[in-house]
Amino acid sequence: MVDFSQRLRQLRNTKHLTQEQVARKVGVTASMVSSYETDIRLPSYEVLIKIANLFGVTVDYLLCREDKRFLDISELSDEEAAVVCDMVNLLKKR
Repeated sequence: MVDFSQRLRQLRNTKHLTQEQVARKVGVTASMVSSYETDIRLPSYEVLIKIANLFGVTVDYLLCREDKRFLDISELSDEEAAVVCDMVNLLKKR
């Protein structure tokens, strides 16, 4: 079973970020990110939300309550959003 520490490490590696870079972006130390990834500590609610925002996922995804990822396209125009949806649908057919 995947847990928060594994999911965080996976997301960080997928984005090619170091623990230090994640730490700076969410306002904690690199040692705190390391402790999250080694299952020593869990982040506060505030930090958990910042991590979710950083990686564009839900808190439920981070906490392994769901496996679906979400992409925030709210800042795109209707036309741009339609192009993204078409691309996702095309990739799903593969």
